[in-house]
Amino acid sequence: MSSLSYGYNVRSERLRVMGLHELLAFLLLIAVVCWMIFPRDLSTTLRNARLDAVTFSYMQAWLKAKPNDDELRLLMARELILLGRFREAEDQLALIAGHGHFHDGDVAWLRLLKDFYRLMALPPRDRIGTMLEYETVERLNAVDWGALTREQREEFAEMALALNQAEAAANAYARIAVQSDTPAQWHERAARVQLAHGNYLAAATSYIRAMDARGDYDVRKTYFLSAMDVLVAGGLHGQALALAERRERSFLDDKEVVYRLMLLAQSGGDMTRAQRYAVILLNLPGAEASR
Repeated sequence: MSSLSYGYNVRSERLRVMGLHELLAFLLLIAVVCWMIFPRDLSTTLRNARLDAVTFSYMQAWLKAKPNDDELRLLMARELILLGRFREAEDQLALIAGHGHFHDGDVAWLRLLKDFYRLMALPPRDRIGTMLEYETVERLNAVDWGALTREQREEFAEMALALNQAEAAANAYARIAVQSDTPAQWHERAARVQLAHGNYLAAATSYIRAMDARGDYDVRKTYFLSAMDVLVAGGLHGQALALAERRERSFLDDKEVVYRLMLLAQSGGDMTRAQRYAVILLNLPGAEASR
């Protein structure tokens, strides 16, 4: 398009100096330079920002300018793992490891996470017996529990379950319970894992720990009866009777519990104890009405 002006043809079209991608890159460069010039902490801002494509681009630009920002590089490595970009994640972890031993625990954790996600990306039938599975379990067993955050400890337990490491998962739940505001739920999780893998005695112990962690009578009663049921299901009548003898005092005013204990004693062949429970049951309030 042109127009006639003072005898000359003048082009009125706008020439495009740069494309969209070049413009975005230029703006990104300006932003990084500004953050480097002015006394602001872009690294902290990026660590606390919602991680999306734009933030990720800023991370890459920042790390090119500040290659020793290992904390931000750790965050980037984790995001790469979650995106399935395992080779790039390992490149970032290798750079961190090359900077010294300050983040050895963090690097070890993220390498466990990387191997776990790589393994889970395979079809289930292709995971079993592979070197990757072996290495992932080895990394799991080598984790420094004391260096993990609360979130990482929960993540550890879930990974252990997925890797069929039931004992490690149950132990993790029990250790989380020690510092939890709701310890009973973690002991209960441990019990369920142990029961699912046929470890009846350990499951009963976890239910008793859950019972001791709760003050509510109905919840304590439920955990106590669950412990008894687990032992009976495992054919451990002797251990169930021993547990009843140790912990029955809190429940001898409860007709349902005493009745269950009487049946337990009968099935375990301890008729003397069964008769004792029967006498207690008959003397409880309301027993006359129920006969």
